[in-house]
Amino acid sequence: MGRFKKGGFSHKKYKKRYEQVSEAQKKRWNAPQEDHSYSRHSRQQNTTMFPIGVDHEEEVQVLNSRNFTQWREGRRVVELGILADGLRACAKCGLPLQLGHTTSILTCGLSAILKIPCSNTVCSHVNNIPTGKRQERIWDANVKLATASINAGLGERQVNTLLSGLNIPPVSHCMMSARQKDVGVALQEVAKETVDQALCEEIELTKKYILLNDVCINSPRFDILKCHCSMIGTETGKILNYAVRIKSCRVCSMAEKSKSSPPAHECHMNWSGSAKSMEADMVTEMVKDVGKKGVSVSSIVGDEDSTTIARLQANVDKNITKVSDSNHIKKLLGNSLYEIKKKHKTLTIKVIQYLQRCFSYILAQGKGNPDMIKQSILALCDHPFGQHQSCNNSWCKFLDNPNEKFSSLPHGKPLSDGALQNALRSVFTTYAGNAGKLSSLGSTQSNESFNRIVASKAPKQQHYSSSGSLKFRIAACVAQKNEGNKYILDVNKNMSVSPGYFTQRLAVLRDLQHRKRKAIANTYKFKQRRRNLKSTRHQKLATKEVREGVTYSSGIGLEDHPSDDIEEIPSPSLQPAYKMIEWTTKVNQIFFDIEATGLARNSHITQISATSDKGSINTYVLPKKPITPKAQEITGIKVEGSKMFCHDKEVKSVSIKEALELFLQFFSQNKENVIIGHNIKSYDIPVLFCALNNCSIMNEFSCSIVGFLDTLQLFKSLLPGLTSYSQSNLYNTVLNETYDGHDSMEDVVALSRLFHHLAPSTEARQLSSFSFDSALRRYDHNQKTKLLLPTLTPLTEKKVITPRTANVIAASGMSFSHLHLSYARDGRQGIEDVLKEEDVNGKVRVTKSKKIVDAISDFFKSLKPEA
Repeated sequence: MGRFKKGGFSHKKYKKRYEQVSEAQKKRWNAPQEDHSYSRHSRQQNTTMFPIGVDHEEEVQVLNSRNFTQWREGRRVVELGILADGLRACAKCGLPLQLGHTTSILTCGLSAILKIPCSNTVCSHVNNIPTGKRQERIWDANVKLATASINAGLGERQVNTLLSGLNIPPVSHCMMSARQKDVGVALQEVAKETVDQALCEEIELTKKYILLNDVCINSPRFDILKCHCSMIGTETGKILNYAVRIKSCRVCSMAEKSKSSPPAHECHMNWSGSAKSMEADMVTEMVKDVGKKGVSVSSIVGDEDSTTIARLQANVDKNITKVSDSNHIKKLLGNSLYEIKKKHKTLTIKVIQYLQRCFSYILAQGKGNPDMIKQSILALCDHPFGQHQSCNNSWCKFLDNPNEKFSSLPHGKPLSDGALQNALRSVFTTYAGNAGKLSSLGSTQSNESFNRIVASKAPKQQHYSSSGSLKFRIAACVAQKNEGNKYILDVNKNMSVSPGYFTQRLAVLRDLQHRKRKAIANTYKFKQRRRNLKSTRHQKLATKEVREGVTYSSGIGLEDHPSDDIEEIPSPSLQPAYKMIEWTTKVNQIFFDIEATGLARNSHITQISATSDKGSINTYVLPKKPITPKAQEITGIKVEGSKMFCHDKEVKSVSIKEALELFLQFFSQNKENVIIGHNIKSYDIPVLFCALNNCSIMNEFSCSIVGFLDTLQLFKSLLPGLTSYSQSNLYNTVLNETYDGHDSMEDVVALSRLFHHLAPSTEARQLSSFSFDSALRRYDHNQKTKLLLPTLTPLTEKKVITPRTANVIAASGMSFSHLHLSYARDGRQGIEDVLKEEDVNGKVRVTKSKKIVDAISDFFKSLKPEA
């Protein structure tokens, strides 16, 4: 090979060969690749790895991006295929490039140009390597960013907040605005195509006429600066036309503020009238627009809040009729009933819901039959009050069986408030007079669905109406309503950018999910579940308001004496469950028994005994309470003065605190002690805990005791089918021996022998065990119940409730004053709400019995005059 000189080879032969190899490499790596076939422009410049220049690239001036050369800082959006193609060969010599040799980066929105010098020391050409595709000077990533921001309902500030949170360089406002305008034109074209296609489908289905749905305003306020309307066909459920009204322009507003003439710009302001008149104007425009296409509109479905139909008949066609919206009619009825509720307390929420259901049933059954609807609505004034002369057999069961009960009215009985009946009659008479309209109602649910899409892409809290952004976003909503989420693929095609594998995949998935949800939502099971969930939410809310009292009321802070009703009724208290312990080989088994002054759980201990592998202890305790005759007879222990006797023999006795300290010393050398006893869960443990609390040494015991084992539960699992599980009977049955029972030391020794003889498995021991902490929580809960139970004596003495019900009420954490407070806040409904409130496990707090609710309510009602 010829000698290499500075600037090239010395021999022309080798120099020519070098040039041929370099040219071949360039041709091989520079083959253009397209992932879609609808490009309108040549993309040779986009796919080449050799950009001809960067002087006119669209950039973002953030952190002085032209001079910001720290390419390793932050994160970047990179198309790996484009970057790989760019790194294949140097533009001058054809040798591969290395990403690590990058010297600087020029940020262009989401994309960038990397400056990478060739590693060939002779060449040293600085290559401009793009990180993504582009069309002339427009980068595809920036176009898709603008499309995605509109589709997701984001503005430039939200997009940059997201990017900066990912440590990606933010994009400039100018670039974002320019790309959104480009995308907006494509969105409007796609929306127009879908609208025209939907109109053809609607014509094909209806053949002769089109039924126009409700015209919806984007906001219920009348001082708005923008609004939109949609025309939706009843057959296809798609948007046939739409209109947007905008009352402001940012450029014009700035010029007016500076008292100068606005510069030349595309002004999107197209309305100067009041907000209330926007709806009628847009409807008129849309009807005229479809009329120019040879389509006539016979009727519209809308609410009762505007004069749109009158303006249509005056300006377009006098034969156009108005069809009322069923949902709006039902909502108006609900508002009227809640207004009556303010003056008539017997009209509860439950009664209102019952009347609304009856009204809805009448409308559904009487569709197309005005006479039936009129008769049924007038009968609805009397039916809840037990008067069925005007009722119909198709819906009133009392005509066939007068003894039926109202399942949805209080106590299952008819209402009896004459004043309430007159108030209801005045409301229902008005509706009966419009039976003709009520017999042919339409629905605007499709419009509400479209408004939800608009709310997601053009949120009310964001002001998009001062520019063309609002029109672009409404167009996107129209396209999505008509075509689904795949509309974004049409927009990409219109913009000559690739559809995107993941974009297409998610769009198809979202459309499938939407169709599935829609199909499920139309099933009876789903609707019933939705009603039940709504009822449950209302019930929980009502119960919480009764428990919490007055927490919020308009202007209450301005009163001289704000509400004193701030006491909160406690939430349902659950009885703590016993938890098993983990039985290991390190467990020290202590067999334990006590004798006490009686059977009460607050009795005083008279004898405490324990035994283990390391020894035993037996201590007599001088009680401060007298020993009951029955306990004295069974145990043989009695006290005379300051002396204690056991079976007429004097024994040495100590105070309870000293006895417990001796017991603690007995097992304190081992930290994993388990106390084993017979029937200790229900008797011995509560008595022991009572003594530990009185002596204030509960913490010392908790440090040394892991838990307990009740042999009564254990022996029942080991020896099923016995007639008696008393310790003496078990000892006799298993060992065929007897012993002197009701002496705690004898009981402990006998239990130890019985336990070791049966030798229960580790699993059986664990199943019959319970931890110290769970036993203490159960004890604390029972103590609180005992404190609350005496407060319910007024109810049990007068036999309003049984002692068992009183115990359930106290165990749930409620006292007499809490019940009285519930009645004072919401009468009988308040009592019912707190008694049937569900706990975290879904169980009723006390009872659902209407009999008990009525009894308690009547009791407090009798106390009310005295208060």
